[in-house]
Amino acid sequence: MSRGVRLTGHRLIRAPVQRVWHLLSRPEIHPRYTTMWMAADVLERSQTGALVEFRGFFGGLPIVSVQRLTLKPPWRLEFRQVRGELRDLSGAYVLKDAEGETDLSCEIVVDAGIALFSDTAVEQILAGHTEGTLGRIKTTAERDLVRIGRRSRPGAAAASGGEPRDADEAGGDYATPVAAEAATAADNDEQEDAPVASEPDGGRATQADAAPSPGRPGQPAEPRRRRRRRRGRRKPGSGTRQDAAGPGGAPPAGSIA
Repeated sequence: MSRGVRLTGHRLIRAPVQRVWHLLSRPEIHPRYTTMWMAADVLERSQTGALVEFRGFFGGLPIVSVQRLTLKPPWRLEFRQVRGELRDLSGAYVLKDAEGETDLSCEIVVDAGIALFSDTAVEQILAGHTEGTLGRIKTTAERDLVRIGRRSRPGAAAASGGEPRDADEAGGDYATPVAAEAATAADNDEQEDAPVASEPDGGRATQADAAPSPGRPGQPAEPRRRRRRRRGRRKPGSGTRQDAAGPGGAPPAGSIA
């Protein structure tokens, strides 16, 4: 087996360099966005670096790696294993400013020293780890940085005959989601307070008047209610002749046959 497998990954992050460096310079939170390490314990810490014990998995096998991290803010973070399960592990994160954004690259060299893994297998493991880690760093760095455009004067977009410009064209800056949610809430309140146009009284029709009666298809409900009211106005004692005669047709007592 060779002395090591080298791999380099690259990702453009829409966040300033200081934001990305703030994530990389805190080794205790590396397990949040690295795919290889599940836990990290800082054993020593100084202004220029730290000694960290990482615990995780390499190709499905549990490993422990104690690494020396060297900080060169805000452009470079180097790491090298001093003892651990792997024969050798080293690399670096390199940050470059790209017009307000961050060009981040990850360089890693691994000599697994495990007969179970060939160089091809180690390269595949490192490729998955590098791409997954860079993707998580990008998502974490961009999560709380939302570009919002400057609010133009009312009617400016309609007068120009086009859609509102996006954040880059409007010269928007990075802002927190709280500001974006407040702007969205204000727009929703304006839409809810807007008056709703109504039809004149002469053309207003309710659904109950237009809907047919459940018992008789095609017949409006209003005439049925009127018939019910007419039946309800009958006076007591105005029943049929059969009711007046009583059961069996016999006239009630005291009546003239």
